[in-house]
Amino acid sequence: MKNKIFTLVFTLMGSTFLFAQQWTGANNTTGDISRTGKVSIGTAKANDNLNVRKSIGLGSNAVGYDDLDINFYSTVNINGDPAHKIATRGLLYNTQIFGNPIPIYTSALYIGSVTTKTFVIAENKIGMGTDKIIDCADCADYRLFVKDGIRTEKIKVDIAATNGWADYVFAEGYNLMPLTQVEQFIKQNGHLPEVPTTAEAIANGIELKEMNILLLKKVEELTLYSIELQKRIEALESQQTNK
Repeated sequence: MKNKIFTLVFTLMGSTFLFAQQWTGANNTTGDISRTGKVSIGTAKANDNLNVRKSIGLGSNAVGYDDLDINFYSTVNINGDPAHKIATRGLLYNTQIFGNPIPIYTSALYIGSVTTKTFVIAENKIGMGTDKIIDCADCADYRLFVKDGIRTEKIKVDIAATNGWADYVFAEGYNLMPLTQVEQFIKQNGHLPEVPTTAEAIANGIELKEMNILLLKKVEELTLYSIELQKRIEALESQQTNK
């Protein structure tokens, strides 16, 4: 009997010793646990400090949208704020129900530093430098929202249909506004027909594709005016020559 007790005590001591070799920390459910070596879960590989096969789950039992963060610290400021993070946030936006604004929360994924919103992903939309990607008047028609500028070498815009371009100006029977009416419109309104005013452009922005098509339309109309003017000049010169 004594031998059995001795064996049991020795086994318990040995297991405690082995555990102490692997982990350090308070012997309770709330104390920190530290590990000086590498940890592998579900795999024998130890390439990184933490190696996990399959998935890692982050969750909370709290009601609402808790912040769930993966933080990246700078080696020169390991005890300070994280330099970058991947986090979920509860993103508040308003929806209309029977004409009344109703606050709604949706979960958004943030990727960036502590103070900046480098990438925000929510409701199948992506924000770069901004999380204003849902709660706006015309958000439903767009997928990518960018604060500040975009610098690139090329932007290609697809045209959905043949009637989406402005070459209909050159079609036979196109109703070209007489220049006298154009002049009158400009005097009364201070801008070209169909072109947004400064106030409208500031309030609503402009559609890049639509504006380019509109500008092409005005160039083509201007070309028709120039052709008509050239014909009148040639007719007057012919009259002068025949006198």
